[in-house]
Amino acid sequence: MTPLELRKRVAAFLRQVAGVRAGDRLLVALSGGLDSAVLLDLLAGLRGELELHLRAAHFDHQLRPASAADSRFACQLAAARGLPISCGSGEVAGHARRHRLSLEAAARQLRYDFLDEVARATSCQYIALGHHAGDQAETLLLHLLRGSGAAGLGAMRPLRQGRYLRPLLEIERSILAAYAQAEGVEFREDPSNADLRFARNRVRRELIPQLQACYNPRLIQALGRTARILQAEDEFMAGTAQEALRTVVCERSPLKIVLAAPPLVNYHIAVQRRIVRLLFEAQGQGPFDFDLLEVVLELARRPASGPVSLAAGWRAQRCGERLILRYGQLPPVEAQIQCPGRTALPSRSCTLVAEVLPAARFPGLRPELGAWRAAFDAEALAGPLTLRSPRPGDRFQPLGLQGRKKLSDFLVDRKWPRLLRDELLLLTCGDQLAWVAGLEIGHPFRVRPESRRLLHLELQRD
Repeated sequence: MTPLELRKRVAAFLRQVAGVRAGDRLLVALSGGLDSAVLLDLLAGLRGELELHLRAAHFDHQLRPASAADSRFACQLAAARGLPISCGSGEVAGHARRHRLSLEAAARQLRYDFLDEVARATSCQYIALGHHAGDQAETLLLHLLRGSGAAGLGAMRPLRQGRYLRPLLEIERSILAAYAQAEGVEFREDPSNADLRFARNRVRRELIPQLQACYNPRLIQALGRTARILQAEDEFMAGTAQEALRTVVCERSPLKIVLAAPPLVNYHIAVQRRIVRLLFEAQGQGPFDFDLLEVVLELARRPASGPVSLAAGWRAQRCGERLILRYGQLPPVEAQIQCPGRTALPSRSCTLVAEVLPAARFPGLRPELGAWRAAFDAEALAGPLTLRSPRPGDRFQPLGLQGRKKLSDFLVDRKWPRLLRDELLLLTCGDQLAWVAGLEIGHPFRVRPESRRLLHLELQRD
């Protein structure tokens, strides 16, 4: 591939794949190595034709004594092409220790944080990265060795999140080297690329050459093709899973996900796994490993279960036809009721509305009563009223029953999930339970034929 052909290919990628338009601003990640130096030169050569605004960004990982010289070299590369450059640094080794990350993971995290910050500060819509076909092959093999699914085996995307561009992802390193020689592009070799302590270096220098020699001399091209196939299949599966979410999700909040278990398990197992993974990712949790996804799906297949601990503070329970995923534990709540009036419970995102009405209103009101609306004999509820969380030893006389029973036994009878007991709100009058909100009123507080006034309560979600 000639330098002219390579420029045309990069220009076509920017227009057709990335959708870059005249006047857009691109930030080029510049390490000073072969791939990023060639990318910078290619984009600098195309900026007039494509009417682009370019700038470079260099991040010093502070892993080598010579890293400061790399920063100066990157500045020289940018200056030679008339481009502004932003330089930053971070103590990758310290970050890795503090957050229990590998050096590679810590370097990547800090580098992307820096690139994102520079892009925001300079109003760049895109960040161009110099990954090439060899990098793609290495990533696929690394993910394969970890046991990734189709999403991981799709490896790096040419366009990620609509802003990270990889124009060289299908270009082999030998082509970049030939371009650099033909165009006189200077670059620096990073000595750490030869350090076999890093898994990627071992894959690059040991595994790939052996596979090329013994199995497929065109391994890089073959793995690149595999990645593209799996990316397309991953996109299709992701779309299928998103559609399935509409039939499976019954309730979703930052701390809770409730799924309809029968529809979930009726999907193909591949779609089931996607659904669960997408839900956790949407909650800002993860990555979750394969075994955890299987635990969740196994619970979905059971007729019932007790609470099961998952990971990162999540628990799950199958109850009836619902699979409940819950994060953390709600703190107890207690509030004195304004009667009549409104009592807000911010920690529960709800408000209790109380009004006193003539008993003659009860027949017309009765059809509207339900889980979160209840009517009581106002005289029976004459004492101080409190809305609170359950406590050990609570006892309750449900409507229509003689004698009190343990609240815990009542909840078992009503099949209330143990996982959600901290969500319950109880209306108390003195030391008696008058209402288990969402389930039942207490028998002593019912509206009777001789009642003169009634207390109407409605628990409204904010």
